[in-house]
Amino acid sequence: MSSGCPLAGLPARAVSGAAPEAPLRFSFLSLVTRPDQYAAMVSSFVARGFTPDVAEFLYVDNRDGNQFDAYSGLNRLLQEARGSYLICLHQDVLALQDDRRVLEARLAELDAAAPRWAIAANAGRRDGRYVIRISDRWRLNQARGPFPAEVDVVDENFILLRRDRLVAPSCDLTGFHLYGLDLVQQAQARGLTAHVIDFHVEHQGEAVVDQRYFDCLDDYEAKAARQMRTRKVPTLAEDVWLDGTRLRLSHHLLRLRRRINYLRRQARYARRPRANATLSAKES
Repeated sequence: MSSGCPLAGLPARAVSGAAPEAPLRFSFLSLVTRPDQYAAMVSSFVARGFTPDVAEFLYVDNRDGNQFDAYSGLNRLLQEARGSYLICLHQDVLALQDDRRVLEARLAELDAAAPRWAIAANAGRRDGRYVIRISDRWRLNQARGPFPAEVDVVDENFILLRRDRLVAPSCDLTGFHLYGLDLVQQAQARGLTAHVIDFHVEHQGEAVVDQRYFDCLDDYEAKAARQMRTRKVPTLAEDVWLDGTRLRLSHHLLRLRRRINYLRRQARYARRPRANATLSAKES
């Protein structure tokens, strides 16, 4: 910059169009209540190439009670993370044969297929259709594609976020459910997309729909009703009309029916035979 430029000597710097390189490639972010599960998770990913030179593993400590819920805990972890890709995952997830090279390849495919992607996961849903690439307690080696597939909600067991298009959990919600939906809705509001990719891990946890889930559902719907209410918003020039008409007729009856359906589904899952062995056990 020439000495005659009015910007010379200012305590300021120009920012280029390219995002700066993050110190690490991946950050793994978890809430920990069972250190044995968390240790197994970390060891499994390190063995698949997510070594300390390219990855870090951060957690919030809930061993002595829930000091953090999922919303506050992940927000705190995101503040500390140094990776280009931030992976929010449960403590009971295990890496299988898919290693770091596979994940890098899947992300490159996603870059080509969906340039505006912000979220990648291993399970999600759109228009009533499930897209899944996982092994869990009920079925091993599930692959319901095609991949990558754009979705409107993702399962919370494994969620990968981009630092350069970062979305974070809402600050006015609490609990341990629906933050996958929350993240996708925020991404879509910004013109970004969420996808399920073909990256195979094992989730050893068990999905439970109980009163805590329904409490999160009520809170999320109340937040959405506030956001989408029909109203006039003044600007410094012209007013802007926001119209988010919400169906309210028979809403309480519909909500009760939905709860009954969820509980029936949970009861069916409880009666289903579980897989005889986990893939991680078969591989060891």
